[in-house]
Amino acid sequence: MNRYLIISKNWLGYATVVSLLCLLVYAVAQQNFRQSANDPQYQLAQDAVNAINRGTDPKLLTGTQRLDLASTLSPYVLIYDVNGNAVGNSITLDGQIPKPPAGALNEVRSNGVNSVTWQPRAGIRQATVMMTTNKGYVVVAGRSLQNTEEHISRLGTLVLFGWAASLVAMLVIVFLQELMVGKMNHG
Repeated sequence: MNRYLIISKNWLGYATVVSLLCLLVYAVAQQNFRQSANDPQYQLAQDAVNAINRGTDPKLLTGTQRLDLASTLSPYVLIYDVNGNAVGNSITLDGQIPKPPAGALNEVRSNGVNSVTWQPRAGIRQATVMMTTNKGYVVVAGRSLQNTEEHISRLGTLVLFGWAASLVAMLVIVFLQELMVGKMNHG
């Protein structure tokens, strides 16, 4: 059998395993980055819900500083009443109070909690956690995904580099093994 055919068949098996492992590593790490991006918002939302449930006026929970959603990396809180009107907010977008999609707000009203990636416009992606209070308010806590997406991008570059280097290393190993076998058979 042609030596190069043997090398390519052996390498293809190794390449498949390496590729699957690299995909698995990327998928697990990417999901860990993304899911961890929600952690501060869960705390902010739960603290606001607890305060409202104890009787605190929702307007007092978001502070007075207005952050621009398009440029801030800081976490923020928005609070909506039972009619969907903002009653407390610490964030604006283009001078207006942004509102998450109606479907996301309906989901939180049905299930009590909802976490979604919200993109109010191109280039602005937010990790948001929404919770309802026992008084009918919806608390939305969010923050930019910019840093998280940069981490995921670097992860992708590293996994891609590792995948390519592994494929080349496997090709060299398979080639050297075949050379050794060939020498043993002829020597």
